[in-house]
Amino acid sequence: MATFGYAGKILRVDLSSGSTTVTSTTDYAPRFLGGRGIAAKIYWDEVSPRISAFDPENRLVFATGPLAGVPAIGGSRWQVCGKSPAINPEQFSYCNLGGRWGSALKFAGYDALAVQGSAEKPVYLFVSEEAVELRDASALWGKSTLQTREILKAELGRSVSVVAIGPAGENRAVMANMLADNDASGSAGFGAVMGSKKLKAVAVKSGQRGTKIAHPEKLREAANRYRDLRRDFTSLMMWGREWVVKGKKDICYGCTGHCVRRIYEGEDGRKGKFACQEELFYQPWSWRYYGAQNDVPFYAAHLCNENGLDTWAIESLVTWMTRCYRAGILTDQNTGIPISKAGSLEFIETLVQKVSRREGFGDILAQGVAKAADLVAAQIRQPLTGHLSWVELGEAYEPRIYITTALLYAMEPRTPIQQCHEIMFPMGRWVNWVREIKGAYLSTNVLRGLARRFWGSEMAADFSTYEGKALAAKAIQDREYAKESLILCDWMWPITDSEYSEDHVGDPTLESRIYSAVVGNDVDEGGLYRMGEKVLNLQRAILAREGHRGRDFDIVPESWYATPLKSNASNTDCLVPGRDGSIISRKGAVVEKERFERMKDEYYQLRGWDVATGLQTRAKLEELGLKDISQRLEQEGLLAK
Repeated sequence: MATFGYAGKILRVDLSSGSTTVTSTTDYAPRFLGGRGIAAKIYWDEVSPRISAFDPENRLVFATGPLAGVPAIGGSRWQVCGKSPAINPEQFSYCNLGGRWGSALKFAGYDALAVQGSAEKPVYLFVSEEAVELRDASALWGKSTLQTREILKAELGRSVSVVAIGPAGENRAVMANMLADNDASGSAGFGAVMGSKKLKAVAVKSGQRGTKIAHPEKLREAANRYRDLRRDFTSLMMWGREWVVKGKKDICYGCTGHCVRRIYEGEDGRKGKFACQEELFYQPWSWRYYGAQNDVPFYAAHLCNENGLDTWAIESLVTWMTRCYRAGILTDQNTGIPISKAGSLEFIETLVQKVSRREGFGDILAQGVAKAADLVAAQIRQPLTGHLSWVELGEAYEPRIYITTALLYAMEPRTPIQQCHEIMFPMGRWVNWVREIKGAYLSTNVLRGLARRFWGSEMAADFSTYEGKALAAKAIQDREYAKESLILCDWMWPITDSEYSEDHVGDPTLESRIYSAVVGNDVDEGGLYRMGEKVLNLQRAILAREGHRGRDFDIVPESWYATPLKSNASNTDCLVPGRDGSIISRKGAVVEKERFERMKDEYYQLRGWDVATGLQTRAKLEELGLKDISQRLEQEGLLAK
């Protein structure tokens, strides 16, 4: 039975037996909210730490949150969680998608879909209010994500929402993603997990139901406040250039569209989403090769989407391959890939083809950067370690410029983009103020006010010191884990600052007000963060079982300690506020290891974990209502003594 905010049911599908069952959402919510929280609890309960990502007993959990389907607030994101093949060693991970598929699942009557097992032959899953069916997908196997989507829409109706994999997922390239309606892409290698299960696609026919709201008037008031404060994204600053967002807006379900999400049309008539990282990943090579802006970066992103490849991981491959080429280790001849033409359309076409079909040298590259480096050129291996192994670091968010993010990176199985954005987005607007760009409003004084309200203290806005950064990391994580469970859009939330408020500081109470209005529970700002803290501790427990065991694993790449910062993609001069309102540059900075370790001490203490080991404690887990988690960890020797 549906309750306020929730559809009320979780659909479970066993591909090995072909059976489907339904369980109640109340087994998990509101204890774990939704989204990441529900998915993580299903994973904790059902996935052994000993199985591999491609084991049939791995679960793929597609989950929405209680705000999915609520109009005008940007709450219809959805997540997929499971054991990821893209991490070395394999661990639990997650991805976050937009578009309309998540709301369609909710309107079909389900808050989540948990898939296990492996089919004997290719299948796709069709979900509607009336029925759940596994259907033969043999004719779809080998087709691109876009072809699959169009074939299923032609067969089932244009209103059906589809998430599918391409050849990369079928061939288990570890960076294979899944692509849904509106070209919403999900990374963490889950396209390869779908391929291992022979699950080509999930098609959902949305029902007539909506999301039931407990207090419509309170929701209206909070939504009006949200609209009053929200600002628009119109351009991005990367590599010292302003990259103006072009194309037609492509709005996710239930959003006002104040973001850079666009549908772009190339000169050859191809159309597709072209926004955020996929818009930027091939830009520097293309600019360098052609000497001008053109459509090649769009074609590169479109090729990745068609074949089901994560553009972030492909960016890592391109970077590594060009380093190998300069070192004389990889050549056009010994790879069959024109590395000498990196930045060209010919290069990216060849690379995508070989990786997604695992042809020739592409079979090595399809195993990811870290394994490829082991096989080919260990002497110039990228400075990547542990749980960050397949991600190209040195990006816009890293801690040599923004100290707080060192803790955010260290605690996560993948790049913590949403958490880092909470620092980077306002810092980008502060840099615009420093550069005296017309309309810039986020001054140093505003940033201090923002830090006091959202990051725990004004010291969090002083990037000349490590002081205040542990508290800021905890505040950001608790809020972001709640956001990833509700699930709210990362471009829109939280509203840390506003052009339209009197002091230009945003409103951190809005998320809890909206949640309370929708579900009918009276939860304040602190209560919502407490729920986020619970989900964070659940994920920490999962990672502990899978090998990420405390202090010695809460690490950042060694290169961040040794290699001074030269520049930054979105802040080329590396400008940050320092003490007493001064403007300083962190060019030449490194992560200071001794200070980072002391910052970890403070962080563990704030978390209620053991300072010496970084392991969780029984007292803290039981305080959060996680006694069952505590007991399991204690049995496995993973609690602090």
